[in-house]
Amino acid sequence: MQQIFIELYSYRASWHALPAGEKRRFADLILADAQGLTEHGVEVVGWGMNDPDTDRRAPWDFFCVYRVPSAEFQRAFEAKINSSKWYEYFEQVNVSGASLSPSALLDANVKLRKPEAQKTGG
Repeated sequence: MQQIFIELYSYRASWHALPAGEKRRFADLILADAQGLTEHGVEVVGWGMNDPDTDRRAPWDFFCVYRVPSAEFQRAFEAKINSSKWYEYFEQVNVSGASLSPSALLDANVKLRKPEAQKTGG
C-alpha cells in the first residue's frame, strides 16, 4: 500500500559549526541519493521551507514530503537516513503512514481509531 513520508527538520548547532565546504559535500551526497529515489518508485512531492506565517505552525523550519511504494521501502528509507549522519546535523521528526481517502480517515476519527503499525512483508 502506498505510504506517505514527511520529514520535518531544523538545523543543529553541529550544522552551523561545519565548514561551508563540508556542508556542500554533505548536501551533494544527500541530493545524489534523493535523485535516485524515483528509480525505486518514490515520488518526491516536495521539499520546502516552513513559512513562519503558517497558522499553528509546526516548530520545524524545513520539510520533505514523499510518496513511497510500501511500508517495507519506508523502513529501509528510514534506515538509510539514519546511516547517513543526517541526524547528527539536523533535529528531525518524521510522519508516515498509509495514504487514505479523506472519508476513510474521517470515519476512523469518528470511531476514535488510533494509528497502528504498518504491516511489512508478504
